[in-house]
Amino acid sequence: MEGIADDAKLEVLRRANSCFGRFFARFSGAALFGTDEEIEALRQVEFSLESVRVLLEDRIQRSQHAAMRQELADYGANLVRLRAQLGLMQQSAMDCQTRLRSRQQHLHAAKSWCALARDAN
Repeated sequence: MEGIADDAKLEVLRRANSCFGRFFARFSGAALFGTDEEIEALRQVEFSLESVRVLLEDRIQRSQHAAMRQELADYGANLVRLRAQLGLMQQSAMDCQTRLRSRQQHLHAAKSWCALARDAN
């Protein structure tokens, strides 16, 4: 019975690591635009994190199962990489916000100039 439970737990870890792999393959180094694809990918990562959290609460990290230990090690490395990637995504969003503010100021200035030019005629 415990073997079946271990197999199920191992599968949860593999799915989580696979989810991270897809996320990194698609978004590592990519600019952030807030698309539906980005949001869905982050939701999938969140679901994976929650699934593994439940396993960790079940003390899975104490497992002596070699494949489980390897998946846990991969998961830990993925968490470190995810933290770095989320930091890059946050910086990208902040850079985009700064550009948008600058463009908004430019548009307001252009609007004012157009109004003045129109009134002068």
